[in-house]
Amino acid sequence: MKLIGWALAAAGLAGLLTLVWWQGFAAPAAYLFGTATPADEAAYCLAVAERISEITRGQGDPVLEAHLDEQVALWRGHVADRSGAGRAALGRDTQSPEVNEQAHLHLAVQDCANRAVAFYGHRFAGFD
Repeated sequence: MKLIGWALAAAGLAGLLTLVWWQGFAAPAAYLFGTATPADEAAYCLAVAERISEITRGQGDPVLEAHLDEQVALWRGHVADRSGAGRAALGRDTQSPEVNEQAHLHLAVQDCANRAVAFYGHRFAGFD
């Protein structure tokens, strides 16, 4: 009787693992900020870094400014011809009355840096 219980538990666990594995194939690609392609994601990240640079006008903390410059250079290489789409999407996301633009930019630049490191294997000089 005990053996049957263990067999049923193992079969149930195998079934659940198979279901999760199978559902993973149906999941949409996970790009940041609801973007549809890697180029759109890069365009959004480029827009974020450029917008922060516009706000600080190069007068911010030198480490932050160097990091922003590095992000701009990185994302420009991945954007293709989608930079306008990134600016438009960022504008749409930050123009909502309930969104604090600076808070959104603060979190977005962190997400973009994490994506650059995790997905593209980029090493930021300022992180060393």
